[in-house]
Amino acid sequence: MKKRIYCITTALCLVLCIILCIAFAAVCSKAENSKAVLPEVRNNGTAIQWRDTAEGEWHDLVALNTLRGAVGENGTDGKDGTDGKNGVDGKDGTDGKNGLDGKNGTDGKNGLNGKDGTNGKDGLNGKDGTNGKDGLDGINGTDGKDGLDGKDGADGKNGIDGKDGTDGKDGIDGKDGVDGKDGADGKDGTNGQNGADGKDGNTPFIGENGNWWIGTTDTGVKATGVDGEKGDKGDTGEKGEKGDKGDKGDKGDAGQNGSCSGYFYGEANAPRTVLNNSRVYISVYEKINKGGLISYYRNNITLKKGHIYNVCLSGSLEVGSNEFNNSGNYSIQMTDGYDDDLCRELTRIKRDGAKIPYTNDQHSFNFNRMYDASNKDITLQLSFENSAYNTYLGGFRGTITITVLD
Repeated sequence: MKKRIYCITTALCLVLCIILCIAFAAVCSKAENSKAVLPEVRNNGTAIQWRDTAEGEWHDLVALNTLRGAVGENGTDGKDGTDGKNGVDGKDGTDGKNGLDGKNGTDGKNGLNGKDGTNGKDGLNGKDGTNGKDGLDGINGTDGKDGLDGKDGADGKNGIDGKDGTDGKDGIDGKDGVDGKDGADGKDGTNGQNGADGKDGNTPFIGENGNWWIGTTDTGVKATGVDGEKGDKGDTGEKGEKGDKGDKGDKGDAGQNGSCSGYFYGEANAPRTVLNNSRVYISVYEKINKGGLISYYRNNITLKKGHIYNVCLSGSLEVGSNEFNNSGNYSIQMTDGYDDDLCRELTRIKRDGAKIPYTNDQHSFNFNRMYDASNKDITLQLSFENSAYNTYLGGFRGTITITVLD
């Protein structure tokens, strides 16, 4: 390191001597000029340069790399010092004593009295007066004549209890007891302001997917509930002992005229179409619906469980051939979406043999059968389809009647 500093110092002294010599020579060569100017010196990054102020060109005086000494070697690394020993832990200080409890503060002044509350609700009504004594029993009506005893039938299973006989006439009402004194009326409260009328809500309706909709929102709730599983059959109970013969009951009131649990009536039609291994649904338009047991949505007629139904569809349809060979043959039949094979056999209309091509025939149509929905709902989808031949349907118009039989 010292050697490097020595070399740099020597080089700088040499440069300074050279500069002084140049200055001296310039002064001597231009002694006639009493106003001589020293030359300019600069470092351009690679050499020390000079020039006379009257010249434009710079001249290298000495290269910078000749002024730099050789790079010294790296010194050896010092040895690592030894680690100091860990100091001994100090002892824990003793706990300070608990401070004395502070004195209780003085009580605050009493607050101002609150404003009077709103008036209380009306007082309760006074107690009811004591009941009057019971009136005397009315006179018993005269007994009707006993009917002739029927012959005893064979003992069967215990029958259902007969209806209770009609009650006798009520006795005369006792006099009313004296009314109790009225309780003191409570003060009337102040009337609240009337609230603003709420907006009209949306009426729920059944959407095309069979769910309940409110406005434009699908609730995801099916309008038709899911059938529950059929329960296991219970064990047969033991036969009870024969009961005593009961007294003859009073003659019952005359029964009402017979009626059914519900019925449905509507108009039915199918549009004009060509049936080439295809089908067309029969649309139904409700006119009368009683009992709430029969529902219709789009092309589905639902018969609710727990009953037996009779379905009758009748009307008139126009049929013609749509065969490519002009044979004049046609065939049409109906399906119900429940028992299609039976429905096809009952309703098939077919024409075979050499007939006049492109002629349409008018046929009466009638379908009548019973459906047992005792255990679960039945959904019907009525439609026309062709069977053996491609067929032209000129249209169907008719009526449908559904009757609940039990």
